[in-house]
Formats: sequence, structure tokens, C-alpha cells
Amino acid sequence: MKIYQLFAADNFSDPAMLEWVRLEAEYVMKIMEADPNYALAGRMRQVMPPENLMRYFRQRERIERAHCIFQYLLTFLGHIPSEEEVRGDLVDPAEQLRSFVAYEVDLLLEQDVRNAVFQETNPNGLHHARSEGDCEKRILLMNRMLRGMLAKCEGDIPAALGGMCRTVEQLALFWFDVHDNDIRRVRRSDIFMFLLAHLVRSRCRRPS
Repeated sequence: MKIYQLFAADNFSDPAMLEWVRLEAEYVMKIMEADPNYALAGRMRQVMPPENLMRYFRQRERIERAHCIFQYLLTFLGHIPSEEEVRGDLVDPAEQLRSFVAYEVDLLLEQDVRNAVFQETNPNGLHHARSEGDCEKRILLMNRMLRGMLAKCEGDIPAALGGMCRTVEQLALFWFDVHDNDIRRVRRSDIFMFLLAHLVRSRCRRPS
């Protein structure tokens, strides 16, 4: 059974299961906040190489953006705001979520992420020009598809949020596939980001 089938929205319609999802997602967020690299920041020395410092802050930025996606999805799981509720607000929650999702999508183009995809899909470590080229093409096509999906997230808030959630789901499905749908290899954060997006999207489709 595929991972997305295990975590289908229909399997979590019971209120008790929804509460379990909330608690597990909040736990994942706490793990992200307790990242050991962050705790080491207080012990950084001035002689730390600039490239290491840049890598550290870049990683923190990634964690914080993913954390924001979790926060928004948990909020929308409880309540989908109406146009009237956000009119006049300084921050449009839908547009904020769009920017965070766009950031996650464009991470696919980062060199270390490309390398990780190649290593996961080529466990034997055989570096052939053709296999590397195929991997690069796959990543670029996925990035282009997801960016296109985000660009089409228009309409009222439920419709726009539904489209963004679908984009998050597709990104998670990409990572599931990269890890050969082996639940032991897939990141817990990807699983719960997929599940939350799936559940929120199902709520966006409900008739008012």
C-alpha cells in the first residue's frame, strides 16, 4: 500500500483521529524547533568558517518556513476564514501560505537538495551522466509543475487554499516517490504535511 493511501483523509474523519493528527503535527513542530543545530548556535565561535555559518542560517530558514506551513495548515484545519474575516488585515493568510509553499517548491532547485534526490534514487552510488541528467530533468519538471499549480490558486479563500494544499500534497508525493514509498525512509514532516494539506483541502471542498 502506498503512503498516500495509508494517510488518506477518509481514514481520519473521526474526531479522535483528527485530534491525534493535531497532536502528532504539533510534536513534529516541536522536534523542528528543538533542532540540535539551533541549540549549538549559542556556542558558535567567531572563527567559524563563513560557509558553515551560511549553511547554518540557511538550514534554520528552511526549518522556519516549513514550521510556518504546519502552523497555517493546523489553523485552517480548525477554521477556513472567509473573505470578510481577512478583509482589512495586514497579513493575508492565504498569500502568506502561498509564499511559504513557493519557498518549499523552489528548494528543489537547491544543489544540496538535488544531490539528496540523486543519492536517494541511486542507492548504489553509480554516477552516470544519463542517470544524473534524468534526475535533473525530473526535478526541474516537478518544480515547473508545482509552480504552475501555485499560479492557478485563485478565486475565493477556500478555492485558493484548496489549490495550495494540492500543491503541498504533490510535493510530498514527490518525496514519497523519491524514497520509494518506504515509510521507514520518508521524513515524518513530509508525511504530516501531506496529511494536514489533504485534510484541509477536503474541508475546502465542503459546501457552505
